[in-house]
Amino acid sequence: CFFFLMIRRPPRSTLDRSSAASDVYKRQVSTQSTWDSMKAVAIFVLALFAATYAIKNVADMTELVKDIDCITDKGYDQLLFRGYMSSGQIDPNAKENLVIATDIDCTIYISPCFKCGNPRKQIADTCEAIDGTGFVYRPYIAIEDPRNWPGEPAAHIQFLEELVAEVFAQRKCFDNVRFRTTKFEWEKIMGQEYTKYAGTYLWYTSSDKQRNFNDFKPFGGWTTPLVKQYQQNEQLCDNTVNLDVQGARMAPLKMKLTKAQN
Repeated sequence: CFFFLMIRRPPRSTLDRSSAASDVYKRQVSTQSTWDSMKAVAIFVLALFAATYAIKNVADMTELVKDIDCITDKGYDQLLFRGYMSSGQIDPNAKENLVIATDIDCTIYISPCFKCGNPRKQIADTCEAIDGTGFVYRPYIAIEDPRNWPGEPAAHIQFLEELVAEVFAQRKCFDNVRFRTTKFEWEKIMGQEYTKYAGTYLWYTSSDKQRNFNDFKPFGGWTTPLVKQYQQNEQLCDNTVNLDVQGARMAPLKMKLTKAQN
């Protein structure tokens, strides 16, 4: 006859107190470490979000810029200069403004002359006029004032697409394209169904004097604007300017010209 003696390990609840306390401490340390890591990641993400989506002060103007240091001291991050006029002429201040503003983020906007025809030449002439600054720019094309766009949307669309194609062809001056327009102007000129450039950045104008985008209504496929002009003909460091606000993702207006682009 044989007898077997079975020795069972006591349940965890009956382990000695020092071992149980050690387990609890390890779990607390692990939990605290995980929580600290999560907080660090959250702080980093919030800081990145704030830097990327912070409201930025922007001004646009047509005159020769004066006292650029004063403008930057007042917290203006970007300047937008007229480069081409709807009368079919180069703005005489365009290149000089870009040179004066070398140390600040800036670009031009192009108000094309539909009645003048030859959209490619308008862009080529603009490039020739501003060439030599050492930068390539991301210009805004201004689609404004339906009175300057006689005829049907189909002709306007063809004109615009040639204009945009030439912007991309002039690599020594331009990189990408953006648009300045309003819901009323775009739909009157290009039609309500035209959404080809919905993926580009939009600058729209308003007169509500509010530094926010609460008045924006989607159009042309755009659901979120980049820049809003909210106040006109204000004085800024001896300059008459329009005030704008940028509240979306940071989007530089220019970059250094490379040998490949030259």
